[in-house]
Amino acid sequence: MEQIDDFSCIDQVLKGNKKAFGMLVVKYQDMVYTIAYRVLQQREEAEDVAQQVFVKAFQKLDSFQRTAQFSTWLFRIAYNAAISAQRKKGAISAIRTIELKENLKAAVEFEDESSSEDELEQLEQALEQLPAADKGIISLYYLQQQSVDEISQITGLSQSNVKIRLFRIRKKLQEMMQREVKKSTRLSVLL
Repeated sequence: MEQIDDFSCIDQVLKGNKKAFGMLVVKYQDMVYTIAYRVLQQREEAEDVAQQVFVKAFQKLDSFQRTAQFSTWLFRIAYNAAISAQRKKGAISAIRTIELKENLKAAVEFEDESSSEDELEQLEQALEQLPAADKGIISLYYLQQQSVDEISQITGLSQSNVKIRLFRIRKKLQEMMQREVKKSTRLSVLL
């Protein structure tokens, strides 16, 4: 039903009813902004990218082939635009979302049992060190709860590549966190 509504709006826009695009903007603006914000971590930049995404989607709407959901096509534009903006900025910023950290925490196994607060802090530090593309993939999977297939369509990666990237990112986070635990253990022994 959701696809039919999107496709109806698209048909109306392509027939000249430009106001119909506003319905798509209202429907997807929060998600597009969220994708941009997860990568860029700055409100103003995310707003700019979100606006650019909708302008680009409007301009390219006639090229939308309907082989996927409109939302997937739009989120791919948003993800690519955010990654491009991040590259231009030249800095890697952190994802600071408690929900994301808690979802990831369940996916990362810990060798040592430390307090939950310490684990979240370590996870936050590890997330800060990830490249923007990895942050985007992790965010899409754990925060936006996109399927591997949808992430594949959004990022342009194959499904198997998305699975491998998710596995490697989780493993990398786990290793980074375990190193941090070992450092703090050594430090407490020295003190």
